[in-house]
Amino acid sequence: MKLLTLNLRHNADRWPERRALIIAALRAEQADVIAFQEVWLPIRQAHDIAEALNAPRSDRPYHVVVAEKWLPGPQEGIAVLSRAPIVEHERLTLPGEGGRVAQRICIEVGGRMVDVANVHLHHRPFGDESVRLPQVRRLLDWMFARGDGVARRWLLAGDFNAPPETPTVQAARARLESACRAVHGVEPGTFPTPMAEADYPGGRVALDYVLYDPAHFRAEAARRACVRPHPDDPTLYPSDHFGLAATFSIL
Repeated sequence: MKLLTLNLRHNADRWPERRALIIAALRAEQADVIAFQEVWLPIRQAHDIAEALNAPRSDRPYHVVVAEKWLPGPQEGIAVLSRAPIVEHERLTLPGEGGRVAQRICIEVGGRMVDVANVHLHHRPFGDESVRLPQVRRLLDWMFARGDGVARRWLLAGDFNAPPETPTVQAARARLESACRAVHGVEPGTFPTPMAEADYPGGRVALDYVLYDPAHFRAEAARRACVRPHPDDPTLYPSDHFGLAATFSIL
């Protein structure tokens, strides 16, 4: 199965033009599951993309599950699109600032159940992990300390807002393996794309990840996705983040 993650950058930075780039890139990828972050709720952004991908008709349509931030009157959230049947789904409230949440969908793939988690950790404070580390620990506890007695096959994707060397990412990698690291031995830089380099001149860093439980999956391929600029404007990219796509065999 193929899992793709992408921070949508909500409706900023010439969204109508970026929308077309994103839809074209996702059509080319043909991922089974797509995890979005920075989903803009007032325009039904995730549903709009799914409807475009499903048009004019599809024998494997995407189904959408959105998880809103827990702040009052949220306008942003995260979302998962899945072509596989969604057996159940839920949202997790994360501690700290920003109203951050994680979500889980359980899907059926080839007669086996797979749990996919999607997360967008807080981007502040800069330079320390005092908020993100408790958030990822809460997420991992939610994933691995479940009391339902069911053995689960976990995939985790999202924007961690943390480079690979940070305690936040190391905590996740203590339980899960990175698809890019397993395939290539290194995490690719995902932020910023050239569209946002002027605002973030420090160079490109890895902030986005696709992680898996090696007891249940083998990473067959992994790479950056949504990397092509507008054909008539080399300054415009699908987002300020590159996406990541990974393909897995289920063990």
